[in-house]
Amino acid sequence: MLIICLAGFCTAYYFVNILQAPMRIKRVLKLDPVKRIKPFDCVQCFSVWLAIVFYFLPIEIAQFFAVIFAAGFLGSKVQ
Repeated sequence: MLIICLAGFCTAYYFVNILQAPMRIKRVLKLDPVKRIKPFDCVQCFSVWLAIVFYFLPIEIAQFFAVIFAAGFLGSKVQ
């Protein structure tokens, strides 16, 4: 259960804050930069939805995402 929570948070944090995927999506779709595209621009919202998805997937997938994106999260904090 802890792995699922960790995978959800680290994946959401990486996509929203490090990769800045919401801004890239807005540029590609030519949307107003001020408008929100929930849940993709909110770490809390996106992590909840990702945790739900990881809950129904095999645990190996959640472990993979937790390892990969926890490394990205820690790398951004150490830098």
